[in-house]
Amino acid sequence: IDVFAFIGSSRVADLLKAQHPHPHHLKSVLGLDAKNPAIVLKDADLQNAVRECALGALSFNGQRCTAIKIIYVHESIAESFQKMLVDEIEKMKIGLPWTEGVQITPMPESGKVDYLSEVIEDAIAKGGKLLNPNGGKHFQTLFFPAVLGGVNESMRVYHEEQFGPIVPIVTYRDISEPLDYVVKSNFGQQASIFGE
Repeated sequence: IDVFAFIGSSRVADLLKAQHPHPHHLKSVLGLDAKNPAIVLKDADLQNAVRECALGALSFNGQRCTAIKIIYVHESIAESFQKMLVDEIEKMKIGLPWTEGVQITPMPESGKVDYLSEVIEDAIAKGGKLLNPNGGKHFQTLFFPAVLGGVNESMRVYHEEQFGPIVPIVTYRDISEPLDYVVKSNFGQQASIFGE
């Protein structure tokens, strides 16, 4: 193999590269990990922003490199945005992938539900709030999306790519806050911006 092109996790990329007979000579083109933010400005069309953030965060259970992994919402619209997002997510149908209309399906990897539950518990222990009544409920590997409000830098969900149906929301006052997050993040794939 002359060139290794891979999109996925850094852990898996390291495992695959180590299998090459000369891993230090292997040319690599890698898109690894992501913590893609959505930034909702105070003049955003809330219906559009909510619809797109729900879809962007939760299609394929949020298990896409390009999924929205954290949402920054201006403090002046945060309460309305969060309520509308919770309402949108609570309508999502959960079930098996071959059932018509299902939007949330079982997690495909063992241990994922435990990890997601730990991330939620960590956020709540550090002042975060679970905003939706069904958030984080699970049966075996079915995990209902959790919307977390009050997310801050002390929480794992702020830094780690959850790669699953957790929607962390950070409120901001000044646009420099989400921009600093983007600049300082260890990850980078894309960002979404909602506003006029």
